[in-house]
Amino acid sequence: MILGIETSCDETSVALLERDGNVRVNLISSQIERHQPFGGVVPEIASREHLQHLFPLVGQALRDGQARWEDVESIAVTSGPGLIGALLVGVAGAQGLAYGLGIPIISVNHLEGHIYSPFLQTTGPSVPLPERFLALVISGGHSAIYDVRGADVRQINRTRDDAIGETFDKVAKFIGLPYPGGPQIEKHARLGTADPKRFPFPVPQFKDESLDFSYSGIKAGAIRLAREQGVRIDGDAKTLADFCATFQNALAAQLFDRLDSVWSRLEGTKPGEVAVAGGVAANGVIRERLQEWGGKRGVTVRLPEKRYCTDNAAMIAFAGLRKGQAVDPRRVVTRSRIG
Repeated sequence: MILGIETSCDETSVALLERDGNVRVNLISSQIERHQPFGGVVPEIASREHLQHLFPLVGQALRDGQARWEDVESIAVTSGPGLIGALLVGVAGAQGLAYGLGIPIISVNHLEGHIYSPFLQTTGPSVPLPERFLALVISGGHSAIYDVRGADVRQINRTRDDAIGETFDKVAKFIGLPYPGGPQIEKHARLGTADPKRFPFPVPQFKDESLDFSYSGIKAGAIRLAREQGVRIDGDAKTLADFCATFQNALAAQLFDRLDSVWSRLEGTKPGEVAVAGGVAANGVIRERLQEWGGKRGVTVRLPEKRYCTDNAAMIAFAGLRKGQAVDPRRVVTRSRIG
């Protein structure tokens, strides 16, 4: 089995993955309650939480997975991108275990973990990967589309400013909704009385016809609108619901506008699958619209199990399994940004 370790941001996670991609155990210690008073992740708090929970989770993973140390043949650990202090906790822990056990360590790009996560299942082996697929990664720190062909992962676009999940969080914080903001915005947007057309937002475009995402304009416009309309958690419930529904639609509109543009510009035979990953992939409205998008084009849209949308060690172990390139533990370097 492969032991996976993930500590890139605000979730400490440890997993045991079998060689066929079956997730034996995937444990996550969430820090949401520790960061809620601040409306976002505080790096120093995140690092301390990882220090406290990492090794107890490793022990629990072995017990829950009914495994012994002799069953672990390698360790896959996130080396970046992420919060540098948080990454150091996971990497140092993995290095110590690798030295102590005399087993190899695999350095994993956190984004590649997300890219492959839609192919993990709740039970049983992983779904076979197609020779080529598009990967849409939408989370608190990332908004990007990748063209994946075997081991070759090529970035097609990215966000020029805020990520979609970050935009959810910042606007939610401004109107008084708790962190994380995405689920809260969706909750109020789904109220039966919500009017998703009450506050229209323009879809941002670049003069250079870039395929990149951009969410800073939507964020600024939403905050300005909320201030003008007095949108608050303790204000008029109907106005709050209408605002959340409209704001969520605006974020989705930018997402599908860029996805359509990328799809139309692909040369040659288009891939038969689009894999969607990241925390925002848990949003029910976006999941529904992505399935509709794929149905109209005859494309399989592979959505991750919701347990694998957030940061987790199972996806890191799976990416490590795909990569399979062990390195000297002394050569693992943490990077806040990669590529």
